[in-house]
Amino acid sequence: MTTSDHPIPDHPVQADVFGEWREQVLGVRSGRWQPERDRAFWHTQAAKYDAGQPELPNTVAWLRERLSGAASLLDVGAGTGRLTLPLSGAVARVTALDHSPDMLAVLRGKGPPAHLEVRCQELADVLHSSDPHGSDPHGSDPHGSDPHSPDLAPPSLMPHDAVLAAWSLAYLPDLRGALTGLLRLARRDLFLLEDDGLGSPHVTLRRTLAGQPRPVRASRLRRALHALGEPPEHLQITETRELTFPDTAALLAQARLPLPGAEALEFLHPFLTAQEDGGWRYRWTFDVHVLHLRRGSA
Repeated sequence: MTTSDHPIPDHPVQADVFGEWREQVLGVRSGRWQPERDRAFWHTQAAKYDAGQPELPNTVAWLRERLSGAASLLDVGAGTGRLTLPLSGAVARVTALDHSPDMLAVLRGKGPPAHLEVRCQELADVLHSSDPHGSDPHGSDPHGSDPHSPDLAPPSLMPHDAVLAAWSLAYLPDLRGALTGLLRLARRDLFLLEDDGLGSPHVTLRRTLAGQPRPVRASRLRRALHALGEPPEHLQITETRELTFPDTAALLAQARLPLPGAEALEFLHPFLTAQEDGGWRYRWTFDVHVLHLRRGSA
């Protein structure tokens, strides 16, 4: 595992980072900033989600160390428990929060420990209700959460010693309200996990060839926290992903690069190891950006 601290450059924080975030979210063609559309997406993906995600052993180990002394953990956007479950042994009380009943059903199917509460509720409802001075997600914000969604818990949630939000803010237009809510829910530690659009080599190249800008969500989250007067510690934790393919056709089908096969293989070559059976091992590293705020003693 490698971690590195990234200090903020000495330049004024752009005040419009919240507008930039909102514009990026509302520009997503899938419309997943609408809660019902995001729930529909996870309805189709929940059963196969875990199989397509890399393990994050280095990130989990780092988080477990930082949770020392904390009595409670709230995982906002917990999904199938990808991080919630391996972290649950570090604290006495865990709340797994998500607005997708399908993702939480997968988590429940894994037999979580008795001290882990599974809570199905709109993220925007929780984050705004935690701030009595925040905006009303059903009133002033036309893109707020759906108060009539089925199977949602009442919108009250007590603060926890530590709050984790891993890749769970991407479709919330009101970033200021979301971060304010997270800060109010975190008695001691707030952990935000994101990336800056650099993941697998083939996806990064596809975006470049298509002229798609990188999301750079981690950088915007860092700027947003500075704008709120809450400068975070910023680290990058290196993880490794490895896939195996029985043949070249399977590899190229996974990569889906808009290039002739020979050119695609040439690009992927630094990350490939040929197997004796004619297959391929495809291995690369990627960085998890961690923004950590220590707010005081629990």
